[in-house]
Amino acid sequence: MKRILALLPLAALLFTSCAQVSAPMAPNPAMLNALSSRRAPGDLVEVPGFQAGDKLKIQGPLFFKGEGKAHALSADSFKVELKIASYHLIADATRIDAQRVRFITTDLKANKTQEVIGTYTRTGNVTVFDMGKGSEIERLTVNGLRPGYFEATIVQPGRANTEIFQGRGSTTLKITRG
Repeated sequence: MKRILALLPLAALLFTSCAQVSAPMAPNPAMLNALSSRRAPGDLVEVPGFQAGDKLKIQGPLFFKGEGKAHALSADSFKVELKIASYHLIADATRIDAQRVRFITTDLKANKTQEVIGTYTRTGNVTVFDMGKGSEIERLTVNGLRPGYFEATIVQPGRANTEIFQGRGSTTLKITRG
């Protein structure tokens, strides 16, 4: 009897949805404008749910956790600070044109800054930055998966800490609003 009572709301929902036949709705222009402004195809990166000043929680491989801060986020640039394990980096990217980006990486622990002009490609919500071999960060892939969450895959040359950077110095960080 309890099983039948539990299925009643589902049966009522199915019955009412089958009984209603409606004409397709015309798109609401105001709603379409709001959606297109949020998902502007020209944005450098798409990380919905984040804004400048947000604190970030970072989960790396194994048990490495960290924190960070979004210093700036705009359609043409971003500046993000990451503190994880023994690393304290600031990644600052500014679009130059449709294919090139100025990427400044500051390693606060080693007290050095590197500026390079690299390329970028964006497909959907994934942006890939290629700064070239020998840069502090050779490649950065930003994948905005859902509001308040994105993944960043970082490739760095010859890092000694192989627990975090496996293989050729690559790791994926899972970043949420904190």
